[in-house]
Amino acid sequence: MTNRLLGIVIALALTSGIVAHAAQAPQRPLAPVTLPATLQTAASHVSETATGAIDPAAAIRAAYQRNRVALEHLRQQASPLKGGAHAAFNQFVSDQELALTQTEREALATSRPDAQSAIAAMDKLVAATEAELNRELSQTGDPNSKDAKQGGPAQSKGQSDKTDVSHGNNP
Repeated sequence: MTNRLLGIVIALALTSGIVAHAAQAPQRPLAPVTLPATLQTAASHVSETATGAIDPAAAIRAAYQRNRVALEHLRQQASPLKGGAHAAFNQFVSDQELALTQTEREALATSRPDAQSAIAAMDKLVAATEAELNRELSQTGDPNSKDAKQGGPAQSKGQSDKTDVSHGNNP
């Protein structure tokens, strides 16, 4: 309830600011603002929360569109994958898109859709796809993958072996 109320308050404040600006300077419309990806994601989540409180179906549709675009971006980021790995990842993304569509349809099929849980389920699908892409890219040795930037799988394994020894779990 608190998140919904906060979302509504933020949405009203933003709307009031835009209306006030339009009233004061009708000849100078607001310039488009380009936000970094994290701020765009946060803004879309706030917007979805506010919209979800008023119109849950619209919030679910907006989240579906956002996640559909995110899956397509992940598909494009998989271009360094070669051969079977690329085909397998494309199939994985297609499966995730199907699951995304089914989640949206199931949520919208109810008389009172639960926007928060449907959006969370759809976001989970995208997160799983991103994790799979990072795993695939780290196996190919792509320097753009998150694992490669953090030292790759070999470093992670070495650190986990040290952890096992310190806890006495190593035979």
